Amino acid sequence: MAIQRWDPLRDLVVLQERMNRMFEDALARSGGTADTESLATSGWRPSVDIFEQDSHYVLRADLPGIPPDGVEIEVEGDALTLRGERRPDAAVGRESYLRAERPQGRFSIQITLPPSVERSAIRASQRDGVLDVVLPKKEERAPGKLKVDVR
Repeated sequence: MAIQRWDPLRDLVVLQERMNRMFEDALARSGGTADTESLATSGWRPSVDIFEQDSHYVLRADLPGIPPDGVEIEVEGDALTLRGERRPDAAVGRESYLRAERPQGRFSIQITLPPSVERSAIRASQRDGVLDVVLPKKEERAPGKLKVDVR
């Protein structure tokens, strides 16, 4: 069993993200908006999982029907923003639908990154409608002996 360093702020970050999502969803249902970005979206959000592995975190988003060039990932400060748009099927006219449950339109998700993420090494890939964003952790320097010269 490996000993892992406990990060007390990680639980707070997860709680903050859950609270943000709860308020954004409630506002979207009531017709309000959480921010100016929400004004331009249709109010849908793809399902997202975030999990931790030894050397990195993974953000996994379900994006069926959205090509890789239709997804934008941006990192600014400690925030990762995932944007995209699912467009209606051009081959099927709007009047032809008997039932339409799949959400369409633009979406935007913002995730607060933990301080341990190496922002310059973030990479993403998409396969079978699932987007994986790999968030590598910064290398931790083992506590050791350091000699400091006195001048």
